[in-house]
Amino acid sequence: MSNTSHAATNDPIETTASKTLNLSDASHSLSWKNFADRIKVKLDQNSFLIKEIFNTLNHSPSNISSNELNILLERCQNIQKSMKGTIAEVQSYNDIFDDYLKIYGTKAEANEDPAITTQRNELQKVSQSIKSALMRSRLYLLQSQQLNSLITSKLSHLQNATLSKKSTSPLSLLFWQNLISETPQNKTFIQNDGALSHWPILISGVIGTLLLLAIFSSLALNLSKKIVPYHDLTSSTENNIKERILHNIILINLNGFICCAIVSAIWAIWKSLPFNGTNDLVTSLLMSSFPICGFLIGAGQLFFGSKGLLNDFPQKERATLHKANWILAINLLLLNLLRGFQTQGVFGHTLLELLEIIFTLSVSLSAVMTFRSFEKQNDLFFFAPPALGISTFITCISVLAILIGYIPFAFICTSWILIALSGLLIIITVGTGWRVFLERIFYPEGSVASHLRPLGISTRRLTQLSVLLSGSGNIFLFFLFISIIQENGNVNFIDIGSRLHALFVGNSIYGIPFSLDTILICLLFGFIASYLIRHCREWIRTQFFPTTRLDIGAQTSILSIFTYCAWTLVFLSILTIAGLSVQNLTWVVSALSVGIGFGLQSIVQNFVSGIILIAERPVRVGDIVEIGGAKGDIKRISIRATDINLSDGSTLIVPNSQFITSSIKNDTQAGSMSSITLNFQIPIEADIEKATALFMEVAAQRPEILSKPTPYTTVSALSSTSITMGLTFNIASARNASNVQSLILFDLFRRFHTENISLTTV
Repeated sequence: MSNTSHAATNDPIETTASKTLNLSDASHSLSWKNFADRIKVKLDQNSFLIKEIFNTLNHSPSNISSNELNILLERCQNIQKSMKGTIAEVQSYNDIFDDYLKIYGTKAEANEDPAITTQRNELQKVSQSIKSALMRSRLYLLQSQQLNSLITSKLSHLQNATLSKKSTSPLSLLFWQNLISETPQNKTFIQNDGALSHWPILISGVIGTLLLLAIFSSLALNLSKKIVPYHDLTSSTENNIKERILHNIILINLNGFICCAIVSAIWAIWKSLPFNGTNDLVTSLLMSSFPICGFLIGAGQLFFGSKGLLNDFPQKERATLHKANWILAINLLLLNLLRGFQTQGVFGHTLLELLEIIFTLSVSLSAVMTFRSFEKQNDLFFFAPPALGISTFITCISVLAILIGYIPFAFICTSWILIALSGLLIIITVGTGWRVFLERIFYPEGSVASHLRPLGISTRRLTQLSVLLSGSGNIFLFFLFISIIQENGNVNFIDIGSRLHALFVGNSIYGIPFSLDTILICLLFGFIASYLIRHCREWIRTQFFPTTRLDIGAQTSILSIFTYCAWTLVFLSILTIAGLSVQNLTWVVSALSVGIGFGLQSIVQNFVSGIILIAERPVRVGDIVEIGGAKGDIKRISIRATDINLSDGSTLIVPNSQFITSSIKNDTQAGSMSSITLNFQIPIEADIEKATALFMEVAAQRPEILSKPTPYTTVSALSSTSITMGLTFNIASARNASNVQSLILFDLFRRFHTENISLTTV
């Protein structure tokens, strides 16, 4: 018995998972037993990984490499993803069993059926097991987040240390002495068991792959021209050149992707040959780097090839820019190899620094020469002067940094510029090609549009679809560019794909949590919700309200309440999708409290007043009100302000708080009928009975005046010279008050003038 109790105490998941609940079919369908076993295995695995990462960080030497830190960071991010999914799954079970326990109660009642007591006890054991699993999941998630922050901090410190690290200057004799002293160590890497022991085969494979790509790229260009119409680029007119580049942008992209596939296939075939015994690390690194190089070579062939745009350039500039796409691609390939050598510890420290110096100077000088040649054609390449200035400045800084010993700083700056430039060229090329491709696909007179038009899809819809797809593609390319310029790895498809995947699945970028897929889901959810809310409002307004006797004010209030409640639910749902809870928003509430205290009182006051106006309806849409000396017809009551249409056609926007805190005259609150009283003065010598008869006669002749209640006259004042009389009558709608009053005054003036009785208004 004690053994059983001890097991249940130490591992409630395993104990309760081995039992079968004697519950209804619904509880049997929960299958917590099988799920608990799987969860326990997952928790144990993640617990082991967390301990392993923690031990690695604490017991490894202080000079742990960035590559090792990136591997640990990726493990932490995988643990976080696993624990978030586990928490979501276990939480659903926890909610279900909590609902069961609410039905059964927490304690046994008097004369309770023993079967219910047994079921309650079993439910409590399973609930305890679930809560234990939930607690462990949250604990491991918290630990992985803390480790993620620690690793990110170490990476940041390591990067800063690398940038500020000062080495021996190549101008000093000590640098070359160190290089000579490392010669035996460097030889080991190219001997029998070294990482580059098969370097002749490796170099032969790289050179052979590039030569075959040069041959097949011409064939690929001819194939691309057969698929996509080709427009000759040899023109000296700027506008014509730009126009023809746009015409050929699809061809440029197609040739780039074909060359990308060709070079990947060539290297994969070479890698699989039986005599190839090169290091798997180097061959895999080249395998992931060649596709980007192939795209740059293929896409640039129409610009820098023998029959490309440069044919009209002077001979000197053409010779400098010829094969610039090859130079850029090979520099990227060498950059990836250097980074691979750094992370794997291939070659000695001084030799690696020498290779970094050679790479930095070659890339910097190539950039200066290329942009100088572009500058001489400034009418075509407007970006050349600033690009030349920037490249010259970076070259000077790099040379100065190398001379004083800051070699890693010069190498990192130059490599980052190279990566950013390559990424920008790829993104601009692909983005422009995608836009032009969509324009041609959805062109109103195109084949696709002609097939879609019989289906009822208008030209405007096709244009909207083209714009949406183009915008979506540009957003994707933007995040692709972010993935390219990140400095965590090499410029190859594998690293770029992993970074892009990290953006979508919710990993962190330099410690900042980010989940692109969640953002896209939230945007899509908001778009669908907006569509449904709009159509529900339209159905209520056009289908439901005509079947009721609600006035326009009640209908507007119902629509407003429905809209605000619906958007509140949408907002809360989006917060739930984004993984935000009330605890996460505590600081937001605190900030709003401070803001309300200092500067948002009026906004909150108007917001609350708008809710009161919609709920209590002291004024309604359609009412004629008078506020602040202005009189008009209420057209809209929003959550912040109310729109009043004035008689001159203008709109008066009144904050809602004024309707609560000030006096308002509502001419239609008691109903649509309105009472009007007009006061006049007649001479003291006039016959008052005759004047009364004239008033009643004119009132009876006007069809706008209601016969019931009956119009009547009153005498309100007497003086030595005049008698003040009033005419009171009712009209059907207060909106016609001004017009009816004008007509009555005109009729009274004409009638009294006929009887030679002076009449003035008071």
